[in-house]
Amino acid sequence: MYKALVGIVLLFLPAFAWAHEVYVLPKDVIARDLTMPSLQVFEIISAHTGLFFFWGFITIWAIFTILSISVSKSVERVVDPILARLKPYAPLVARVTLGLAIISSGYFGAMFGPELPFAESAESFGTSLLGSGMVVLGILVTVGLFTRAASLLLILLYCALWVHYGVYMLTYTNYLGEMILILILGNTNFALDRFIHHLYPRALHEFLTWFEKHAFLILRASFGISLIFASAYAKFFYAQLAIDTVTTYQLDQVFPFEPSFIVLGAFAIELLLGLFFLFGIEVRFASLFLLFWLSLSLLYFGESVWPHIVLAGTAIAIFMHGYDRYTVQWGLMRMRHKRALEPTL
Repeated sequence: MYKALVGIVLLFLPAFAWAHEVYVLPKDVIARDLTMPSLQVFEIISAHTGLFFFWGFITIWAIFTILSISVSKSVERVVDPILARLKPYAPLVARVTLGLAIISSGYFGAMFGPELPFAESAESFGTSLLGSGMVVLGILVTVGLFTRAASLLLILLYCALWVHYGVYMLTYTNYLGEMILILILGNTNFALDRFIHHLYPRALHEFLTWFEKHAFLILRASFGISLIFASAYAKFFYAQLAIDTVTTYQLDQVFPFEPSFIVLGAFAIELLLGLFFLFGIEVRFASLFLLFWLSLSLLYFGESVWPHIVLAGTAIAIFMHGYDRYTVQWGLMRMRHKRALEPTL
C-alpha cells in the first residue's frame, strides 16, 4: 500500500527535482539522485528507534513549552503592545519582499529560483525582454506604483509557468501568496498608489476590500504549502539529493547521526513548520525558527542570497502580522473566551 501510494504520487511529479537545499549540488549528482528511491522512513525509524522517540519527545516538549509561553497572561501584557505596533507594517514588508525578489529574478535571469532559467521559459519572446520586464515589475511593486496591475501580471506569469514546470511550481506558492496579498492590499498607506487611489474603479475597491480580511490567511497558507512541498520533494521523494548534501558538506559530523536519519529529521521539522504556517499554530515562533535555520544554511552552504529573499521576507511579514482570525490556535482560544487576546508566539 505504501509503495503504491508513492508510485501514484510520483506519476504527477515532473521529471526533474530541485529544491532550495540542493542548489549546491553539481548537476551530474542531481541527475544520478533522481533515479534513487524515496526516503525509507520506516526502515530508518526501525534502525534508530531510540533516537527517533527521544527527539520526538523533545520536539513535543518544545512545542508545548512555546505554547504555554505564548498564552501566558504576564507575557501577553508585556509583549502584545509591542507586537501590535508591528502589525500595520506587515503589508509593507511583504510588498518590498516581493518587489526585491522579482527584481533579483530579472537581474539573475531566472524565474523565482536559479533552477528555472529564462532560457527554458522564455523561448517565444526572449530572455532579455523577460528579464527587463521582471525588473520593471519588481520596481513597481517595491515602490507601490500600479501595484495591483503589476501583481496581477505576476500572477498570470506564475500560472503560465505551470504549463512548463507542472506541479513543481508548488515549490513557489510562497510567491503566489505574496502576489495575491499585494493584489488585495495594493493601495496601502506606504505605497505611491495612494496618490492615484481615486482613479481606480470603485467596484474594484469594494471587491478587494471584501478580501482584505483573508489576505494574510492566503499568504500564510501558501507559505505553508510551499514549505511542505519543497521538503517532501527533496527530502522524501528524491531523498538522495538531501543525503548527498549532508555527506558532501559533512553535516553528519556536525550532527552526530547517520545521514538518512538527519534527512528524516529535517523532513519532519520542515513538514511541521509548513503545517504550523498552514493551520496557524505558533506562527511567530515558526517564523523565528525558520529565519534562524535559513541564516545558518546561507552561511554554511554559501548559497546565493537572492532566491531566499522571499522566504526570509515572508517569514518576517508573518511574524509582524501575527495571528489572523482564521488561525487554529487563536480560534481555539476564542472558543473558550470570546475576548481572548492574540497569542504572543
